[in-house]
Amino acid sequence: MKQAAAFLLVALLALPAAAQIAAGDENWRLRAEGSQGANANPARIDAAVAAYRAAITTEPSSLEARWKLARALWFKGKYTTSNVETKKTIFLQARNITQEALTLLEKTLKSRGIARLEKASDDSVAKAARTVPHAGDTFYWDSVAWGEWAVVYGKMAAVRQGAADRILHSSTIAMMIDPMIGAGGGERVLGRLHNQTPRVPFVTGWASDKLAVKYLKQSLTREPGDKVTKVFLAEAMVAESSANKKAAVALLREVLNTPDDPAFAVEHAGAQRDARQLLADWGVK
Repeated sequence: MKQAAAFLLVALLALPAAAQIAAGDENWRLRAEGSQGANANPARIDAAVAAYRAAITTEPSSLEARWKLARALWFKGKYTTSNVETKKTIFLQARNITQEALTLLEKTLKSRGIARLEKASDDSVAKAARTVPHAGDTFYWDSVAWGEWAVVYGKMAAVRQGAADRILHSSTIAMMIDPMIGAGGGERVLGRLHNQTPRVPFVTGWASDKLAVKYLKQSLTREPGDKVTKVFLAEAMVAESSANKKAAVALLREVLNTPDDPAFAVEHAGAQRDARQLLADWGVK
């Protein structure tokens, strides 16, 4: 396997960056090939990872190759392994890649009045970055990478390392740049963040189940068929009020009883798995 991967990398490095990214995109499109439910065969996503890494080698300033690599690593970590330590390693790689991209983006934004990303307001960063190609996707996948890493690392430990604030700012900026990125992705991440973040006084006092429901409902209007958003929304609704349980159960049944989108076969299978688990946790048959 290692020898085959080495040959693939050599072959990819002979291509221009645009062709390398295109090869990654084709393997990304076929990422569900050989999957069993929410368990993906790693072959296609590993090929996508190799292609995007090759593109970064060929064109070191590419934001596109970096956010697409982060996306591929997210899928690999979430759907090809159940080993927590392996997931930590993969999601940390995704975090490092998006940090590289944000460092590159910061250099571009200096000419637009943003001296330091972490010192500027979300609104001012979004305004400055809105016309920079791939900036919105970079912020969005940064929030996703940090979010997944936080889940496997431990939510409270991640909060102490500043993960919640990082996810909050990156997802908000992505949403402000373009709410359709990730099919309502910024709002989806924000809603999940508000629902899942441990409430720590003076640190994450902003977290709110009411806001979680608001953002997730907004995300669902962007992509009404997204089963992942529906599961997140159902969980947030019950967290907000037990009076919402009947509606939340109906939403989960919808996840289970409606056709999957073939373009998101693995992701929707994962959402159905999570829907079944929530119903079981709530004592619903």
